[in-house]
Amino acid sequence: MGVKNPSSYKSCSQDGNVCVTWENDRKLVMTTRKENDVTCYDVSWSALSCVSQELKDCLNMSGHWYGGFQDWNQYWPMNIIQQKLAPYVASDSYAKMYGGVLERYFLSSAGYGVFIDQDVPLHLSMNENNTRQFCMSAKYTQYPYINYDNSLPYLNYSVCYANNIRKVHDYMSKTYIPRPENIPDEKLFKSPIWSTWAMYKKDINETQLEEFADDIISNNFPHSQIELDDEWTVRYGDMGFDLNKFPDPAAMVRRLNNKGFRVTIWVHPFFNEDSTSFKEAYEKRYLVRQLDSNLPALVSWWRGKLAGILDVTNPEAVSWYLKQLQNLKTNYNISSFKFDAGEVNWLPNVYSVNSTYRNPDVYTQKWAELAYESDKNIRHQEVRVGARTQRLPIFSRMLDRDSTWTRSNGLKTIIPCALTFGLIGYPFVLPDMIGGNAYDAADGLEARNYPDQELFIRWLQVNTFLPSMQFSVPPWIYNDTTLTTEARKLIDLHTSYTPTIVRLAREATVTGSPIIRPLWWVAPTDAITFMIDDEFLLGNDILVAPVVIQGDLSRDIYLPAGRWQDKLRNTVRDGGKWLTNYKASLYELPYFIRV
Repeated sequence: MGVKNPSSYKSCSQDGNVCVTWENDRKLVMTTRKENDVTCYDVSWSALSCVSQELKDCLNMSGHWYGGFQDWNQYWPMNIIQQKLAPYVASDSYAKMYGGVLERYFLSSAGYGVFIDQDVPLHLSMNENNTRQFCMSAKYTQYPYINYDNSLPYLNYSVCYANNIRKVHDYMSKTYIPRPENIPDEKLFKSPIWSTWAMYKKDINETQLEEFADDIISNNFPHSQIELDDEWTVRYGDMGFDLNKFPDPAAMVRRLNNKGFRVTIWVHPFFNEDSTSFKEAYEKRYLVRQLDSNLPALVSWWRGKLAGILDVTNPEAVSWYLKQLQNLKTNYNISSFKFDAGEVNWLPNVYSVNSTYRNPDVYTQKWAELAYESDKNIRHQEVRVGARTQRLPIFSRMLDRDSTWTRSNGLKTIIPCALTFGLIGYPFVLPDMIGGNAYDAADGLEARNYPDQELFIRWLQVNTFLPSMQFSVPPWIYNDTTLTTEARKLIDLHTSYTPTIVRLAREATVTGSPIIRPLWWVAPTDAITFMIDDEFLLGNDILVAPVVIQGDLSRDIYLPAGRWQDKLRNTVRDGGKWLTNYKASLYELPYFIRV
């Protein structure tokens, strides 16, 4: 705990609560509360010495742990992670940091959960050096937490316990996690988004975009919208079309609309220094500024070495940005937006903003709220970050996946990531692009290392029962009629279960229950379910067990207790046992319905 002299303390306890002070060092207050079968301990450490003081508590990682954050490897359970002590803020998991969708909520199969207060300057480690400990540290360093009033640090958290993981999760979800206020546009649950990114990268132009739409139609695939990704502007930060690539954007969008497509577009919070918008935003103080200065704080990002970044704490800056988005709607009939970035790691280390905050996740929160404001009525935007934004009825996209089979940001991370999003309060999961983003080490973002046919179809099978589907690499590029036909069948299968998905989405607004659930959700005392990371439940009654290992044509499947209809084999099977060596050819997706 970091106490200088553990034996030199004074009790300040009363009313049955624990209260202990170490003079000129720290104070501990711990209270107990009970509700039905759940007991919670509220722990509060307060520094008494100086602003640079560190307060630290560690918990043993007993049982199997879940929740927290999006991760590069997305282990499920997360005990295998070895994360050194680092600021717990929304970051880019490509940088091997805590991911851009994260909450201060963790859960153990041993029946307890942990929730840490939002204003704690939290640094977190998990199993560092194989200690099997979960350590929370509250401290102010130069960055990223902003101690604008020289407050002494404090560490407040709650640990709740019940006799099983489901019971404690239900209580902690109700107590600490906001419910979505509505659901996104139902079309996004039903039909795929088609993005230009992985297929065309920044070489996209008007001709290619319209050909892409024509191919979707001619190959008889449904669509909710077509998404114009990078690069559609002349300079990053300006909201005007590159007329060399898109000679008549209004007419182009009209033609796409006439073919039945809604058109959405990629946006971000950056303004490269050569853009017209950079100059305007700088003059109006709409950019994050250098510390105690009127000058913009320049940052680098994946499309610029010197850029300003929008100050989302400034209401005037937010209104100005939203007005530019509205102009795209009014002038070109752009219907909604794909919001990129928003993580804390894109900010400078030290800076000034219009409204200073203690926790830099406020930036992430306000970027997501801006995204919601851009399309409050229909709600068919997407955002890739989340931090205390569970109330927003919009899709949260997983960070770009690599086109690999591996646990390193590849196919094997999709199910664990969807499960994690759901547990921490983000049920509207958009699992990025089917087949990944075609990146490779040599060419980076611009690579077109498309997945092979086996990886593509297995990835599509994983996505079939998830809340939404998104394509960029299209099935027909493989010139394989069977693959294209089978892809269409999987989309039809997804469509047939859309009423179930939408019902579960609406249920999430009331109960907070995820749409995609771990097997232990229906079997919270069955220890076998705690380790299963390649199966999931859609609601309580549909179990999906796709093949996620290259070359495999069979797999072992665990069915929780009960009776389950095997939809592939048209038979009923008893649960509470394994189906070993279950055959699943390339075009077979094993799934089961509770009877």
